[in-house]
Amino acid sequence: MNALATLPPSRLPGRSRLRVARRRGAHGYLGAVARPLPDGRERGLDPLLTAGEVAALLQVTKAWVYAQTRAQRIPHVPLGRYVRYRRSAVLRWLAEIERELAGGARR
Repeated sequence: MNALATLPPSRLPGRSRLRVARRRGAHGYLGAVARPLPDGRERGLDPLLTAGEVAALLQVTKAWVYAQTRAQRIPHVPLGRYVRYRRSAVLRWLAEIERELAGGARR
């Protein structure tokens, strides 16, 4: 028996496999995604971040992020036993702290 006879039709030489376009959504799930904006961001999506991602964004440790979460200082979204952080809320919170520090330094 010929070795090529045992291959499925899509794997025969000279035939390309059909490619299925799959894209991961904002939270890593396969599904439809809005077309990205010219700067690469995705339209209308504000991703939820994990404590590790927030720590990397703020250049602090995960333990610090968790401590701020327990003290209710950093904006967070409780999801059952999980905690997530909306990126835009964390950035607004950071900007608010910077404004407060800048306002105190001027006085």
